[in-house]
Amino acid sequence: MSRYNNDHVASDDLDHVLEYSRQHHEAQLYKRASTSNVEEEYERPNAAIRSRIAEIDADMQSFREEIAALETQISICIHEKKKLEMQLNQSSSHRDVKGKSKEQPGINYSTEQFDWSGGLKARMKAVFGIKEFRLCQEGACNANMDGRDIVCIMPTGGGKSLTYQLPALLTAGCTLVISPLISLMTDQILHLQEANIEAAMITSATSKPEKAEIIERLKKMADRKLGQHDKELKLIYVTPERMSKDKSFRALLQRLDEGGKLARIVIDEAHCVSQLGHDFRPDYKEMHILRKIFPRVPIMALSATCGPEVLKDLINILGLKAIVDGNNAQAQGTVYFSAPLYRKNLHYRVVPKPDKAAAHLEAMKDYILEHHPNDTGIIYCFTVKDTNTVAEKLREISKGKIKTGVYNAQIPDAEKIKLQVAWRNGIIKVVCATIAFGLGIDKGDVRFVLHHSKSLEGFYQESGRAGRDGKDSDCILYYRPQDVSAIGGVMASEKEGQRKLHAILKFAEELEECRKVAFAQYFSHSSQVSININSFSTEEVGALDPCKHCDNCIRSPESIERRDVTLATWQILQVVNAVQRAGGRLTLSMLATLARGGNKGAFEASQARRSAATKQTLDIQDVAGGRVDLSKNDIEHLLVYLLTQDYLKEEYLQTAYNCVVYVVAGKLAPRISHLSHERITSSAKPKLEFTFAKPAAKKKATKAADGTSKSTIPKKRPSSGSAKGKEKEVLDSDGDDDVSSDGEAHHEVMKPSAKGQKSQTAPQKASTSFNSNDMYASDSEDDDIVDCDWILPLKEEPRPKRRRKADAESPGTGSGYTMNIVKEGDREILELSSD
Repeated sequence: MSRYNNDHVASDDLDHVLEYSRQHHEAQLYKRASTSNVEEEYERPNAAIRSRIAEIDADMQSFREEIAALETQISICIHEKKKLEMQLNQSSSHRDVKGKSKEQPGINYSTEQFDWSGGLKARMKAVFGIKEFRLCQEGACNANMDGRDIVCIMPTGGGKSLTYQLPALLTAGCTLVISPLISLMTDQILHLQEANIEAAMITSATSKPEKAEIIERLKKMADRKLGQHDKELKLIYVTPERMSKDKSFRALLQRLDEGGKLARIVIDEAHCVSQLGHDFRPDYKEMHILRKIFPRVPIMALSATCGPEVLKDLINILGLKAIVDGNNAQAQGTVYFSAPLYRKNLHYRVVPKPDKAAAHLEAMKDYILEHHPNDTGIIYCFTVKDTNTVAEKLREISKGKIKTGVYNAQIPDAEKIKLQVAWRNGIIKVVCATIAFGLGIDKGDVRFVLHHSKSLEGFYQESGRAGRDGKDSDCILYYRPQDVSAIGGVMASEKEGQRKLHAILKFAEELEECRKVAFAQYFSHSSQVSININSFSTEEVGALDPCKHCDNCIRSPESIERRDVTLATWQILQVVNAVQRAGGRLTLSMLATLARGGNKGAFEASQARRSAATKQTLDIQDVAGGRVDLSKNDIEHLLVYLLTQDYLKEEYLQTAYNCVVYVVAGKLAPRISHLSHERITSSAKPKLEFTFAKPAAKKKATKAADGTSKSTIPKKRPSSGSAKGKEKEVLDSDGDDDVSSDGEAHHEVMKPSAKGQKSQTAPQKASTSFNSNDMYASDSEDDDIVDCDWILPLKEEPRPKRRRKADAESPGTGSGYTMNIVKEGDREILELSSD
């Protein structure tokens, strides 16, 4: 073959060349085939090995993830165990301290007799008409007279004011009272003036001549230049904003101090000092300057809701010394008093909020007219807008039987004072207000308070307005599960907001535990420097003894049932995880619908933050083994329970217009979600149970002569039945008014929206009709924080009814009539008119 290797080949060699090429090509093909067969025989078992290695790697990764999840659960359990052990140790320590008090006795301000004791009691009876001290009043008055710094925690309506007003009468000079609200100060001044006590207040409502007169009297006191017939001002009330911003007033107080005429400084509603408190006021935090400016003047802090963390923060901010027990007080330290926070004449209930605002108003109207037609009451609303809407509509739908007044930050100061006087005199029976009305309001015969609260602290504070005369009074909280989104959007910006939200959700969802016990457990702490759980004890009832008259205590056992919700929880978590993996988000309402197989499994998702959302579909059978077998109402209650137990958690999305609350898997979710469907449905599964309210028997609403429906609420006041078994919704929730430089709130005025223009051919509605979503406006008093999730704004105008004409003849009548279809909400009304 070498002869074909040179460049010159003869023509007669062509056949040989072709044959050579064919043979060479076949040889190469055979060689490749042989090599390929060898490689295939080699690779076949290797491929199987590689596949098995990949499977093992996947299993190992899965095990690592499960181990990590279990380690997280172990860490949570360890933390919870340490917390409980710490509480146990603190409880033992507290008992030891009490036991040692006899060995190292201090001053018992509550029982010992002092030089001033006789004068205190005599003046108390002569001026205030009170024969005996209540709770810890005597101890606090004695410590006040002894010039001690004091922290006094007493229940709303417990008589905190007496603990500084009475000593002020027996002490030379003026007592400065720093109070958060004009309504509170006005109420105090009215009481003091009725008792002929020299007292005054300086607020933005004080006229210039009156303010000048007060300042002049204080200057004369400081310089000891009062005339023979001039009387000292014994109490002067101001807002924290004036104290923090009015330098000339602070200078006047220093002048009083130097002249020995500043007797004491009282900080009322002192929990407002702490950001951990439920009514934090920024200017209150500036009260740290008091101890620096007035190092020799005793400071007294008063509150009804001051938990352990708030108390610690308060002591630190005010620069007070360490707490000492008022019943065994050492010479140094801040004397601490607390009284039972439980008031047995208050009857607590949680009732369902109807889905629509109109129905909610009807429910409140029916309740008031049936249970308290001639009684005084307060309705706490979430926003300024709600106070106006509720007051107006209750007057209308009750045909004037409910005499309502409005109190909020937008009401002029002079009108606020007129309202308080009219309310005290019984001209106005029901005040529709924000939380701006109430702190310290003292009207003994308030028989009911209707609440829409965003925290348990707020609920307790508001309820303290009721029954101050010791007679039975109702405290009713309106609630439904979707409040998570409405209130959660507001609480997201607050310090400790989520903890407070979960606390009131647990309280509202509870169907068995006594309300008194729930309050005790929430507010209590077993260390000596906080509210003890025994604050909810009385001579008749222990702290953890049921009250026997709240809705849960009188609830029939047949009206509730405890069910195994392990499978339902697992299904819900599978849906949450599947949607989250797809880049979707779910609100509580959307999750409830999707988990029950609704909306055809559709949800919106986007893989990137800025990418447009696309509609995706979830196969509930593939993802969760089928839909959750619960009613919409029951699953919503279960979702709230899972939120409060950390199986789910909230995520917040702040948009330009609103704050949306989404629901995602919580830290305890892996306890359930990592298990297989087979394990969850087996007998070896972990068990999770939840108590549901059985659906209440539906009652037919009877029609009154005017066509309005009559209430089916039982006449007996304490009865609540299975309130939480029905679907519920709220006005929004209580919200504090924002404050200006003198303690007054200023907000954009929002009037109720005008009614939509009616179609000419549509039936005319009664004058009491209105947009059913009006009361579900915004989630705070500020109008730039608007609707969360499903809530429509108050400022949204009702849409005009749409009218469609059909050129059809009425059957059987010939061509003499025209049929009009008028759209009214979800209904279509047919109207026949003659040509």
